[in-house]
Amino acid sequence: MAPFHEDNYFVMPTKVYPHATLPNAFASTSTDESTAIYPIQGGKIINIDAFNFFIKLIYKGYLKTRPFASNTPLVMISSSRWTKLQIETITQYMFESVGIQAFTIIPAALAAVYAYGGQQNAVVIDIGKENTEIVPVVDYSVVKSATKVIPFGGDSINESLQKMLPNWTLDQIESLKKSDVFEVLSDEDKKKSFFGMDALEAEGDNFDVAEIVTSGRTREILEEREKHNEQKAPNAQLENNTFTDVDGNQITIGKERFKGCELLISKISTAVFSTLEKIVDLTKRQEAWDHVIIIGRTSRIAGFIEALNTQIIEDHLVGKDLQQSVAQAAFQTSSASHIQFSQTPNSIRFAKMPEYFPEWKKTGYADVSFLGAQIVAKQIFSSHNESMYVSKQAYNERGPLAFWDLAF
Repeated sequence: MAPFHEDNYFVMPTKVYPHATLPNAFASTSTDESTAIYPIQGGKIINIDAFNFFIKLIYKGYLKTRPFASNTPLVMISSSRWTKLQIETITQYMFESVGIQAFTIIPAALAAVYAYGGQQNAVVIDIGKENTEIVPVVDYSVVKSATKVIPFGGDSINESLQKMLPNWTLDQIESLKKSDVFEVLSDEDKKKSFFGMDALEAEGDNFDVAEIVTSGRTREILEEREKHNEQKAPNAQLENNTFTDVDGNQITIGKERFKGCELLISKISTAVFSTLEKIVDLTKRQEAWDHVIIIGRTSRIAGFIEALNTQIIEDHLVGKDLQQSVAQAAFQTSSASHIQFSQTPNSIRFAKMPEYFPEWKKTGYADVSFLGAQIVAKQIFSSHNESMYVSKQAYNERGPLAFWDLAF
């Protein structure tokens, strides 16, 4: 379980292994990788016992590096897909098996809202590997009944790229998606690109896009890299560009590096509207439209957030076209004789991160829920605000149900 370090946090795979000798027990390592257990899939906890053991590993590992921090409280970030029973089970395990003294769980969407300055009403789009969760927050509370999960995420981009590049391996596709040559172009950038708007939007052409450099081409690799470094034109204005895959090979690609995100962006746009229309209060619904927050590592793709913003405005902004759909209109009766016709959204804005977190500006805001959790932890534990976390005393009195007495 080797973690790697980001500027602000550690990242590690959520996996454990069956214990070699003890039944129904787990281990942190194994010589047989095929036995790996992944307790979370698609945001859901599918093995609560394995997940609890994983959290215990992290917490105990932290304490080993800080021997004088034995009573360190814990804030955990949750997915909207965790059940009430699972949250109660986690709470029980933390106090009875881990021996923690203070503990709370905060939804990832709410943590993101706190990181962005604590807007009262917002909508958080959390783009995961397999799914995307659209979570409305009204009066600082997650609206579970309106939360929507769609089966489209970062993997949807890989699947689209695989159809365009059928001879590429899955690792090469993933390396392309994470490279700095992969981006979503704006309409203006498309016009200025090497291919032009029409060529970029055309499908099914036979353009030769990939040349995979194999062993024995050292000199050619160096020449290509030198040529690439000398190239002054922006990525969009190059016919081809080069990136390095996970195995260290240089791969040259053409216009496919600007494609693959269209389906995911379209699905998210549709889901955001169907989620927010469930907010009955039109004022709060509009405020949510004015505070759209994007999290998840797919949002790191250059141009992705801008393209999603453009798509949502194109699909849903009221007044953009002369014709209005019935779904975009809501009626509000102010008196028996007067009907006020209200429409939402009449504006759409993506939330702007406060400027007082420069270290996050360098890293990016894809994982900003961790920042929100840090803010919450500092506020509630330093002030001993037990209305926002479960203390050992509260747990002894109420058990796992003490969690439901909390209010953020």
